[in-house]
Amino acid sequence: MYGNCDELLYLGGNEQSTHKYISELLGKETIDTNTYGKSTGHSGSYSTNYQIAGRELMTPDEVRMLDNQYALLFIRGERPIIDKKYNTFKHPNIKLTEDGGYKPYIHGKIENSVATITFDTNVKDIKDKEYQSIENDEILLDDEIDEYLKEQETVNSN
Repeated sequence: MYGNCDELLYLGGNEQSTHKYISELLGKETIDTNTYGKSTGHSGSYSTNYQIAGRELMTPDEVRMLDNQYALLFIRGERPIIDKKYNTFKHPNIKLTEDGGYKPYIHGKIENSVATITFDTNVKDIKDKEYQSIENDEILLDDEIDEYLKEQETVNSN
């Protein structure tokens, strides 16, 4: 599912297997534990025990309970990053979007498209051939137009 992703941005979710996956991606941390003991009595003693343990950086349950203002970012080859989410509604250019009250952009409207074709030639009857070809449902190819223009230049130069 995520095998080909160099970056993964976890914004939150409510699916158990995803929580487990994110927890595994975060990895483990090492915890040093020191315990002290003191006994009183005839000869009294004092002891210190050092213990190293591993723990997930975040358990699946802690991933599930992640505050909604935070996101987790995973970049291949880097340590995971926890950061605050950016509120896009506070961006200065929100006013240029439909969410900010601007008119919606409609892709592909004809009035948004402009095309101009100019065919400049001194050949008088080229238009007649174009119209004739269009009327006959024939499309002139570039090579045909070039050939026709060369013929006309030869005729006009003689």
